[in-house]
Amino acid sequence: MRSAPFTISVFCIIIVPLLSAFAFTCYWPECFGEMSHRQKEAAISMKPADKIIKITKALDETYGKRPAFKRSDPVDELVRTILSQNTSDKNSVPAFYALKKRFGAWERVLGSDTRKIAAAIRHAGLANIKAKRIKEVLAEIKRREGSITLAVLKDLSVEEGASYLRSLKGVGPKTAACVLLFGFGKPAMPVDTHIFRVAKRLGLIGGVSIEEAHETLSRIVPNHLIYDLHLGIIEHGRKTCRAQNPLCGVCLLYGLCVFKDKAGFRKRKA
Repeated sequence: MRSAPFTISVFCIIIVPLLSAFAFTCYWPECFGEMSHRQKEAAISMKPADKIIKITKALDETYGKRPAFKRSDPVDELVRTILSQNTSDKNSVPAFYALKKRFGAWERVLGSDTRKIAAAIRHAGLANIKAKRIKEVLAEIKRREGSITLAVLKDLSVEEGASYLRSLKGVGPKTAACVLLFGFGKPAMPVDTHIFRVAKRLGLIGGVSIEEAHETLSRIVPNHLIYDLHLGIIEHGRKTCRAQNPLCGVCLLYGLCVFKDKAGFRKRKA
């Protein structure tokens, strides 16, 4: 029969190191900033709605609560979003206000020469193309409704409203969703390049096109979170989850992210 000291020695020499090695293997990634296999599995298998709630909360805590929702005039929102195509807010917003200041009413824009409209919106880029597009859209709305108004969309479903807007020349899914969300408070999720990139890295959408992403996100994001999530992800995409050299090392959503290259970017300096 083995003595107690011998048994204790065997335990200390063999068993304790094995247990330590096991614990180190399991928890080393968490202690040193990397995700363990079970953490990765949890991030992938989490229900979309639960994940979106966590994401929205984290974005609010980091960037601050979004401004209170305030509806804008739907036609204003339509023109503003057309101006934002292929450019940044830094360029499109001043162009929108310059257009409003120059003409005042949309009827006056419709009755003006395209070259004058282009001159007013030159800061938005592609001024000649956008000026023509704005006139065509305003003309078509007036032809359908008798005046330049989108009030008809108020009682339509998101799908019906999007179909109406996308039937206007030059209006795509992002523009339609912006009008429905910001002009009517309807649960439509506009998807720009930032949202498309971040949503893919977070595993909210699979290998879908940016057009399909509008439908997917509008379906899986709880209605009451669409506005906050939309603005929060855009800010996160601009400041942290950048297209080139994302700042994974300081990312608040690292534990929820399935981006395959995040570990490499985490080690880089900002």
